[in-house]
Amino acid sequence: GRCSKDELRAGMSATIRRAEPEDADAIAALAAASFPLACPPETRSEDLAAYIEAELTPARFRAHLQDSSRITFIATQAADLLGYLMLGRDMAPSVVTAARPMELCKLYVAAAHHGRGIADALMAEAQRIARAADHDALWLGVFQRNARALAFYRRHGFEVVGEQRFLVGSDPQADYLMACALPVAGAPR
Repeated sequence: GRCSKDELRAGMSATIRRAEPEDADAIAALAAASFPLACPPETRSEDLAAYIEAELTPARFRAHLQDSSRITFIATQAADLLGYLMLGRDMAPSVVTAARPMELCKLYVAAAHHGRGIADALMAEAQRIARAADHDALWLGVFQRNARALAFYRRHGFEVVGEQRFLVGSDPQADYLMACALPVAGAPR
């Protein structure tokens, strides 16, 4: 029979761990398959291909994994890569007013595993990592018409704080900038 969403979540035995350089090929494959789903359907295939070729290659992910300003985690089950998360310590745009914000650069789950609680688990890990490193907020950019992602981020406390353009190949797309305050360790709730 069919399982309820709660049963699927309860049955999920995914492991979240820090990504290693040998994970770069699998992360790049997941990124290349997932990124187009976050773009508008009218995005030209040549623009998607140009972005993937420039930004979502195994070599690019190996470089990210060796970059001390980036932290990447993966969710796995057996030998399958279910999703990944990348955090960065890049300068936040001025509309992010927190004192010590951290960027949520990427959070993607393989389409076959949507709805199983994996994105929630990755988000919890992102918030835990950021708080442990004394960051007081997470921020991100998300395509303005990606209703699924916007609902997910809002559910996790993110609010729209501004807008930016995000270049996919030669196509400048409209993103929202979103931020979420993080409770400071030891502060009253």
